[in-house]
Amino acid sequence: MKPRKIILMAACFVLLIICIVQGVTSAINPVKTLALDESPDFILIENASSTVELYLDGTTWYVGHNDFQAERASADSIVNSIKEVKVLDSIGKLGSDEFNDRFDLDGKACVVTAKKGEKILRTLRVGKTSSTGSQTYLNVDGSRDIYLVSGNLQSIFNKTEDSLKSKTVYSISASNINAVSVSTRSESFGIERNTSLEDDAPAWVFSGSGEEADSGKVDAWLNQLATCSATEWVDDNRAVPSEKTATVEISATEGKIVVEIFQEDSGDGVKYICTSSRTPHKFELSETACAKYKKASSELKK
Repeated sequence: MKPRKIILMAACFVLLIICIVQGVTSAINPVKTLALDESPDFILIENASSTVELYLDGTTWYVGHNDFQAERASADSIVNSIKEVKVLDSIGKLGSDEFNDRFDLDGKACVVTAKKGEKILRTLRVGKTSSTGSQTYLNVDGSRDIYLVSGNLQSIFNKTEDSLKSKTVYSISASNINAVSVSTRSESFGIERNTSLEDDAPAWVFSGSGEEADSGKVDAWLNQLATCSATEWVDDNRAVPSEKTATVEISATEGKIVVEIFQEDSGDGVKYICTSSRTPHKFELSETACAKYKKASSELKK
């Protein structure tokens, strides 16, 4: 038999042995999934430095007690990680303080309690991550077992209230905007969708005068106005600055949206504190984000 053929057959034999060993190992230590049939409507996350509450209202998760919507992706990740825990291995049982400390399952643990109504569905005691960062040491539902589970649960659960708040003030479709009015320290003007049925009628005109606006410039502007995300939320008790720089009113199919921008300080220390009819909370916008609300009428003309 030729040497090349012998080497090929040997390689195939070695590969077969590896597959058999992996199959036996998987059969001995299969991944065990701890799944919940019910979904929680309340989640309490407690760690050494903070306590965070999430509650479900309809289909929307809120964080804290001031009606802040939770960032959707983070809330979904938290719920999914509670409902499905993939156990890779059981590595021991809770015991001495020294032993528990080895896995951060002592006072440093992040404790997650999920409820539906008054019923506790699941309690997780989240310890540290493994050396790879892709598994986590975990205790479930008050048992003494310490599990090594799939995923970095610290990155999912160990969050502050502020980090879980959605930064979205509003989000609508630009194609649903029918009119916009702007009032700044320099001027006040409005544009509106032209409802004329004539074939050569302009798509957008300036309110009152009927002067044609540049449709391309208007459409680009509306795409910017269609969404607003806060740089950060401002303390509700904080008074807005006295100097208002702009008021913008957007009329859309989804309803009317009003945004007011107030300037605090000047120069390098300038801040823009804003309010909107879409949220009871004050928020801060960057100078770049504010620019779309302080549009000049000349920028929309042909």
